[in-house]
Amino acid sequence: MNEYFGKREDAFGTDLACERRRADINVPGVFYKRERRGIFVWERIDITSHEGEEAIGRPMGSYDTLSCERMDTLDVSDIEDASNEIASELCRVFDKTSVIPSKILVVGLGNSDLTPDSVGPSTACMVNATMHLRKYDNALFESFECSEIAVLTPGVMAKTGMESTDTVSAVCDLIEPDVVIAIDSIASRSPTRLGTTIQISNTGIFPGSGIGSRRKALSERNLGIPVIAIGVPTVINATALCDTCSEDIKDGEMFVSPRDIDAIVSASSKIISQGINQAFGIF
Repeated sequence: MNEYFGKREDAFGTDLACERRRADINVPGVFYKRERRGIFVWERIDITSHEGEEAIGRPMGSYDTLSCERMDTLDVSDIEDASNEIASELCRVFDKTSVIPSKILVVGLGNSDLTPDSVGPSTACMVNATMHLRKYDNALFESFECSEIAVLTPGVMAKTGMESTDTVSAVCDLIEPDVVIAIDSIASRSPTRLGTTIQISNTGIFPGSGIGSRRKALSERNLGIPVIAIGVPTVINATALCDTCSEDIKDGEMFVSPRDIDAIVSASSKIISQGINQAFGIF
C-alpha cells in the first residue's frame, strides 16, 4: 500500500482521489459517479483493479468526496444538513461491508497547536465518547442505543516522540474496537477545494502524505481492523497558486492555507463530529 500513497501524478501533491489525474475518464478498474443533493455534490470513486491503482495512484477501495460552499460561510441549517450527509455516508460505508461498528475508536490526527493541521484534534474534542458508560451504567448505555465510542488524539511525533500509528495500535490492542475512524487535515492541489471538501475513504490514511512527510500508515494492514479515513483539505503547495514562482519556492516545500482557516477548521470539525455522533453515538 505504501507505494500508492507515495506516488505523485501532479507537481504539487494532493490527498484527494478526485484530483489524482482525471478520475472521470475511462480507466479500467476505476468507476466514477457524480451526484448533486441540494447544495452538496458527491464525487464517488471506486478503484477495483491494480490498473486502477496505477492510474489514480491510490490503493483499491472507495473514495467519496463531499463538496459544498466554503464551510465557514455555511449557516446553522446548512451545517446540520452537511452533518446529515456525513452521517448517511458513514452508514453507507458500513452497509457495504460485513463490519458491525458496535465498538469504534475515533482518532483525531494532527497538531492542535497548528491551525491548518488541527482538524483531527478539533473534531475529536466534539465527538461524544460513550465506551465508559457501559462500564459504569450498562442500563443507561443500552438506553442510548448507540455504539461504544472511544476517542483518541495521539498528537504528532515532534511532540510525543512516537508514531501516531503505534499509539493507535496500542490502544486498539487494549480496547479491541471493530473499526477505527481517523480524521485528519489533508492537502489539495486546487484552491477551490480548501475548506469546501470532505473526503471519506475505506483505505486508511498516511498522516502527512499530502505535504511530503509521510508517516507510518494508519491502515487495516497495520492495525488488523478496518480504518475509515475522513480528510479535509486545509493546505495547498504555493507553487500551485502561480505560474511564475521564485526559485526558492519551486525548490522548496511551502504550503499555504486560507486566511479564514480558523473558521474553516471550526466549521468542518463541527460537521464531521456531528455526523459521527448522529450515525453511531449520542446526538
